Amino acid sequence: MQPEIIIDIVMRTFYDIHVHALNLSHPNLTAYLFREDLISSLIEENINWKTRFVIAAASMIPKSVLKKQVNKMLNSGGEHSPKSIVGNCLSFFEIPLEYQFLVLEYFLRLGEPKIINNKNKIMVGDTCYDKVLLCPLVIDFGYKNIENSIFYNLSPKRPITNQVGDLLYAIRTYYRFNLEIENKKMRLSKEIPDSQERKHEKLFEIYPFMGLDTRNYYKEEIIALLNKFFCNFSKTESGAERRARLFEKMGKLDSNMYRDAGEYADIFAGIKVYPQLGFDPYPKDAEELDKVKMVYDFCVNHRIPITTHCSDAGFKVGEFDPITSPEGKWKKVLADYPELTLNFAHFGAESKSEKREWRNAVIALTQQYPNVYTDISCNDANTGYYDEIENLFHHDPKKVQKYSPPIPNPELYKKMLFGSDFSINLLASKVDSYNEYLKAFSDAEVSHKEDLCEKNPERFLFGE
Repeated sequence: MQPEIIIDIVMRTFYDIHVHALNLSHPNLTAYLFREDLISSLIEENINWKTRFVIAAASMIPKSVLKKQVNKMLNSGGEHSPKSIVGNCLSFFEIPLEYQFLVLEYFLRLGEPKIINNKNKIMVGDTCYDKVLLCPLVIDFGYKNIENSIFYNLSPKRPITNQVGDLLYAIRTYYRFNLEIENKKMRLSKEIPDSQERKHEKLFEIYPFMGLDTRNYYKEEIIALLNKFFCNFSKTESGAERRARLFEKMGKLDSNMYRDAGEYADIFAGIKVYPQLGFDPYPKDAEELDKVKMVYDFCVNHRIPITTHCSDAGFKVGEFDPITSPEGKWKKVLADYPELTLNFAHFGAESKSEKREWRNAVIALTQQYPNVYTDISCNDANTGYYDEIENLFHHDPKKVQKYSPPIPNPELYKKMLFGSDFSINLLASKVDSYNEYLKAFSDAEVSHKEDLCEKNPERFLFGE
């Protein structure tokens, strides 16, 4: 019998459409960390590290002195030094994945800044929310050998099966246990009695997105994957029906990935693709193009949402900006599949340009296509960013800036989604915690918050 979702009890839901649940075994960190621009981007606000090294070399500074200089550079900036930023992010990554959702909830309830009131409601602006719906995005890291002077430069394939199994086990653990802390040491509580029947008592609903890079599969394998995970999705079903099915399956599977295919239906809410790792949305190769078109056909026919990474940073291992840009390949995709439900993550962020060309292209696509959205994940959670968003909503001629789009955007607030990019955002911003990120959004003087964090993501995920 199909159970009913607890809509009468859960009055309001806050959506975080873009999070990650990873441990250090999942990403290929070596390929990522050896990008030339990574460390410099972390340090550039405080010091031009390349210049310092050139000066050091030219002056023949002894190695002991140079080491002190390097340490000083890494620690410059105090609590937001490059060293503390990387350390804070890695400290969360090192938490066993099965604990991460419990830890996140623990600090939301008890940590600073306060984001939950004494009635256990999430406070965002003037609105109280009963639930936080998280969408952990699985990334298909695939094979990424390292092209540099490292001696051991061969990397194994990062099996996405292991990542999915770990995530499913973490979700199941979250609903079966609570977290107990004693002397700063954490442990799981005794198992919650009737935990499946009491899922609605938990703070989080967790609906992950399946990572997919078509290059890593034969066409027949992709067809099998789509049918395995999304066989029950229908273009005509209501949003309430889809959410009820996902809620029913949530927390039932563990890390055992060798079950009957039918058991895996409804564990994913959508698909995640990552062009900066080499996924090409519209490849020239006929065989690869056939595979991606088959995915788009399936997603349109079953109304499966896709989130694509859309910034010139992230887990970037090569020169993949041309296939990541919303101005190139994705324009071709949407011209062929105008009904595709697609989220351009990070609002087309460009670290190398202040012209906002990617962002303006994303805005144009959200206006042109009914099911195209963009999330604002991994911004620096500062007032300047939200001021810019507010100006885009109202397009006040008195506040027009050099990177503002050339046309008004009165409907943009209907196509924008809240996302945090937690826990990756700990590496890319000066925000120390999920609490702080949510508090910044709560306090921001930006209109249409309920559209961004509730109405729009609900429509993106589940349909009307």
